[in-house]
Amino acid sequence: MQKGFSMIVHSPLSAKAVPAVGTLPPGVFLGVDISKSWVDIADTIGRRARVDNDAASLAGVFVGAWAPEACANVVYEATGGYERALELVAGTLGLPLRRVHPNRARAFAKARAQLAKTDAIDAQVLAVFAAFTAAEEAPPLPGPQQRELAELVSRLRQLKDLRQAEGCRAKQAAGRAVRTSIEGMLGMLDEQIATVQKVINAAIAADASLAHKATLMRSCKGIGPQSAQAVLAWLPEIGTLNRRRIAALVGVAPITRRSGSSINSAHIEGGRKPLRDILFMAALTASRHNPTFKTFYQRLRADGKPHKVALIAVTRKLITTLNAIVKSQTLFKST
Repeated sequence: MQKGFSMIVHSPLSAKAVPAVGTLPPGVFLGVDISKSWVDIADTIGRRARVDNDAASLAGVFVGAWAPEACANVVYEATGGYERALELVAGTLGLPLRRVHPNRARAFAKARAQLAKTDAIDAQVLAVFAAFTAAEEAPPLPGPQQRELAELVSRLRQLKDLRQAEGCRAKQAAGRAVRTSIEGMLGMLDEQIATVQKVINAAIAADASLAHKATLMRSCKGIGPQSAQAVLAWLPEIGTLNRRRIAALVGVAPITRRSGSSINSAHIEGGRKPLRDILFMAALTASRHNPTFKTFYQRLRADGKPHKVALIAVTRKLITTLNAIVKSQTLFKST
């Protein structure tokens, strides 16, 4: 038995395991449940395995029936960093890997009346979900530079949050010793913020693709260096999807809820909140200084839309515009 394996069990799932919707592409559908120390993998006919969560062990499991060329779809949940080994192996082997939001996976399990929750069960549910979503377009996997940039931008945001918190404490501090401590911390944080920002700038400049995308996006007035680097780090799909899907990823697509005679207002929901927050501020700037977005914002306000609703619409127009700019490889032109 190969090092890193716990076991592979051949036991068919229930008859309702694979959804009977349309014609599924040929191949194996895998679900991957990721923990800190190990990874559970299952397919739709009952085979499953538990391996150590490291690149060597994961590479060893994708052979034979689970070889990359045999896999039609491999689904995993985002786990806040523990999925890095799987993403590295998938990029190396060419696995058709797709990440799903944990809320969506859990909702799918509940819809199937699967209330019990263990690592093995979650892997089996994700395998069925992989078959169910086989027709969905898989987003590109982040490369090493993309992962590094995302980690750097996230760290920069953490440092700025710490700096803001210390700045608020400084305003309330009465004792000299406390003020001195806070001032020392603020100085250290300022140095760290400057250092991380330099590393981010260098990382973007060193990658021709990232640098070109940044130049294209910054041609749109309202998008500064902070907004551009956030999009590059947290939205690697930019320029590869249509306007509806890119807006949904950011979380600015309006969601309509209607039932019978009840008609409720459309609201935004989900998406990548840190990125949405940054783009919201960029939209505020664009609505004041970019003629295209300023006219759009003023028209919405003249139609009776509240300020925040109009700004969300500007944010949606802004991200779809950036998506079109990157996709067409052309600089922004004001209309």
